[in-house]
Amino acid sequence: MMRSLQRVTLFLTFAFFLSIGFAFAQKPNVAKIDTFFTRVAQRGIFQGSVLLSVNNMPIYQKAFGYANNEHKVKNTVSTKFRIASLSKTFTAIAIMQLVQEEKLNVTDRISDILDWYPKAIGNFVSIQDLMMMNSGIPSYTSNYDFVSFTSRNNAQFIREFILRFCAPTTLMFQPGSDQFNYSNSNYYILGAIIEQVTGRPYADVINEKIFKRIGMTNSGYYYNTGIYDNFATGYSVEPVIQVAAYYDQTSAFSTGGLYSTVEDLFKLDQALYSEKLLQKKYIDEIFKDRFPKDSTGNAWLYGWQYVPNTQKTMVYKTGILWGSRTLFLRDLVNQNAIILLNNTDNENSTGFALLANLLYLLKGSEPPLPVKQDICILMADIINTKGLDSAIAKYKEIKASASAANWVISDAELYSIGKFLLDRNDQAGANKIFKLIASDFPASIYATYQEK
Repeated sequence: MMRSLQRVTLFLTFAFFLSIGFAFAQKPNVAKIDTFFTRVAQRGIFQGSVLLSVNNMPIYQKAFGYANNEHKVKNTVSTKFRIASLSKTFTAIAIMQLVQEEKLNVTDRISDILDWYPKAIGNFVSIQDLMMMNSGIPSYTSNYDFVSFTSRNNAQFIREFILRFCAPTTLMFQPGSDQFNYSNSNYYILGAIIEQVTGRPYADVINEKIFKRIGMTNSGYYYNTGIYDNFATGYSVEPVIQVAAYYDQTSAFSTGGLYSTVEDLFKLDQALYSEKLLQKKYIDEIFKDRFPKDSTGNAWLYGWQYVPNTQKTMVYKTGILWGSRTLFLRDLVNQNAIILLNNTDNENSTGFALLANLLYLLKGSEPPLPVKQDICILMADIINTKGLDSAIAKYKEIKASASAANWVISDAELYSIGKFLLDRNDQAGANKIFKLIASDFPASIYATYQEK
């Protein structure tokens, strides 16, 4: 919860800076952009590939860090990354292709297509409700049992998964109302609808109708039994860098089962300014402003969201998975793009502070915000090399210094260290951290330390 509040604060700060406007007064300074990325990479904030384009022309492509830390295999702009929820944009395109082919209508109900879906819900939830995240169906990710539900690459598994995790007995709110809830279940059901209408696996549909059509040769659907070349290993970084916990991405299906590269995603960006994938009127439907709003008052589109305070000129989609964070922003008026693929789950790597800096750099201005790093990562590293007391001393030094603006310093950060020590069976060390939380953040929900 604490980290969620931090993200909302960053988002609103980001929106404030965007309210200034983004008419490009001068050319972007590529040298400054490179300096910016080099610095955030050196601080361990960004590890992955980036592509920036202005007026449909790439101006900056570069990779940082390692695709595989253990074998020192470097990331390149051709490295393949799990794109997580960015996959939803492809699902939305595939649905609209079926609408264009008159095989579907966005007003069709779930039960019109999937006769096995419970009609008590399926008769009332439309495809558009699913696309816009206002179906009222809770996200299957709220039931952690889905992680251990063994995936199989067949239609029967998809049906079993949906009936178990995406078919509630009651809805969170009335479908099609002005309420919004980000739910992966929506896009999972859309994947099943694509398979039912086409009679083909979702992966094959995306490959044939999108990837092959626009030359995305390094993109695909991730199968847990596959062997992939030039593929980035995912890493968790809080509080220590380690290979991310295993997650069977095959089971992410149409909500997050794809991988790609920055080069390939730029091809998607360009295709959406043409009619290679869809006629213009159907592309316009994808980016049309409708009524559901999220907690920031921002409309959810078909697989994208508007960036606040940009007069509906910029859209973005992020993706978050164990060991992966992705971001794709499109400036629809100036035809600019920012594509970030990161093979760590450091939330600052694709955070709104970093994005705001990039938008300022693209218009030739100085970055307005420090891109912060989590202090728990630094503390864990010091604990491993010099011990806990040195880590606490460094924390106090940074907190009292001018450089504190460059760090995320919070009770949640310290709690991460406390849990890290408990996982090592270091109760005495954890007590020191909990005492520090109680001292520095007395109102924190983690401030439970009591002197014995």
